[in-house]
Amino acid sequence: MSEQEINQFPRRTLVIELEKRNLSTSGDTHILKKRLKQNVDCSTKEVIQQSYEFLAIIDFEATCMENPPPPQHYVQEIIEFPIVLIDVTQRRIIDTFHSYCRPIIHPILSDYCKKLTRITQEQVNSAPVFAEVFANAEKWLNGRELLPFQKRKYLFVTDSPSDFNKYLRMQCNITNIVYPMWAHRWVNVKTTFSKFYSTRSGRIRNMLEQLGLRLEGHLHSGLDDAINIARIVIELIKKTTENVNGYRRWKRNLREWYVSTVQDLTQGLNAPVYDTKTNIDEMEHA
Repeated sequence: MSEQEINQFPRRTLVIELEKRNLSTSGDTHILKKRLKQNVDCSTKEVIQQSYEFLAIIDFEATCMENPPPPQHYVQEIIEFPIVLIDVTQRRIIDTFHSYCRPIIHPILSDYCKKLTRITQEQVNSAPVFAEVFANAEKWLNGRELLPFQKRKYLFVTDSPSDFNKYLRMQCNITNIVYPMWAHRWVNVKTTFSKFYSTRSGRIRNMLEQLGLRLEGHLHSGLDDAINIARIVIELIKKTTENVNGYRRWKRNLREWYVSTVQDLTQGLNAPVYDTKTNIDEMEHA
């Protein structure tokens, strides 16, 4: 479809073409023509090349109790640290990082935690402490040029604000590690999924079922959850890249979610956005 062809379209045709692309049909004929031209002048391949090259999925698992004491008396420590890497252009998982972490404050896992996560006491006993796992994870990211100021275009994805805003912040605080720059920017796939399907955001199993996919592995296994989140993301990419506007909508959802989340976190708070005290007690672990 060329610009010359669009210039010849009557208003009715412009409206039809815009509706196909889920674009606004408001405005006069001149505005509609301009809007349509802006959304048909590049291929899906070109859009992909201008967007994120990689998406890195993270889903931490942490120590937990069935009936925990108040948060000020019980610190949850990360015990599983997975990263699943998606190549956006190839639309597939291309690499993974995975390690268990040995907790220090509460070294003995509760029966509830072991049943929920399927992580054994032996696995955490033989695992490195978080500081070492964190260093290994950053080395892994660096080797794939996925750290700030490197050339790759990437974004982290999770399915809950708790992963970064609660568990990673809390763990960095108790381990005396500076909260990493790469963890300042991420997207919640539940929110993106909800916007895409105009529905309430669901849990991993619900999103998989809506996409016609089966759950692989076990829920609350960090690596299994990260892989299933990656499968959801890949399916969303496939569906939204069926046309150029779809991929733009995916990009726009990521940007809109990030902006709205920052606004939500900063509203009414005296602390900076990335302060470790930011509503930790109110975060929900999915």
